[in-house]
Amino acid sequence: MQFYKGTKYTREQIWKQFHPDSGNKPKGGDWDTGYVREGNELVAFLNIDAAGRTGHDFDNAYDPNSETLTWFGKPNTHSEQPTFKKLISGALTPHFFARWDNKNTNFIYLGIGTIFSFQDKVVIQNGKTAIRLQIELTAPTETIGAEGRIESRNVDNQLPLYAKRLQVLVNRYERDPNKRAQCLAHNGYECQICGFSFVTFYGELGRDFCHVHHIEPLSETGGERELDPTKDLIPVCANCHAMLHRKTPALKPSDLILILNKKN
Repeated sequence: MQFYKGTKYTREQIWKQFHPDSGNKPKGGDWDTGYVREGNELVAFLNIDAAGRTGHDFDNAYDPNSETLTWFGKPNTHSEQPTFKKLISGALTPHFFARWDNKNTNFIYLGIGTIFSFQDKVVIQNGKTAIRLQIELTAPTETIGAEGRIESRNVDNQLPLYAKRLQVLVNRYERDPNKRAQCLAHNGYECQICGFSFVTFYGELGRDFCHVHHIEPLSETGGERELDPTKDLIPVCANCHAMLHRKTPALKPSDLILILNKKN
């Protein structure tokens, strides 16, 4: 299955990827729980900083810097169960979708995960236990991430000798899917500099997609601070995002808007 990292999906949309000719997703069953197996793939739905609809509240966590995930199985799960034995051995391909608000029907696709450690019998609610897994999220080298950079851990080794080495500046807020989602939900998906719309130009492929830029670089604000994603982040297209970073420090969006206005 192919999902786009950083894109929002409902359970229904994900189900249809696996069952394209089967009508609507049936209500109830494993597809309305925390995870479900489909052949050699597993789809995991995570609530982060929010209890699930069934009242279970796990300490799932996501680190946008390292792109690692802490994920709990259902109550009473452990590493000797068939699903987790296959996950740990790599026989199952897990897709991870997360939301930070249990009232939101959309989950953000975090990517495919590789399990690098696990622990059985971790105490959760009401004295029950569950398996806890530490997961590294990966993406295929041809995928372009929401920040406009190639999602690859070995990009340097793939550059041809004649290629110009390009430094891409990305801060942790731009990589945080929850912050991005809040920014885009508030400001929309059109570029706030030139007005470009991915869905208008590319059709369904471009729906719910836009880059997100940090208006005030952290280097200019004295490092990390509390951030309001509706005011401190701005949706921009790929071209405008690249132009903002043509200078160091980055141009302010207002500066680039002036440049465009003068040109026109």
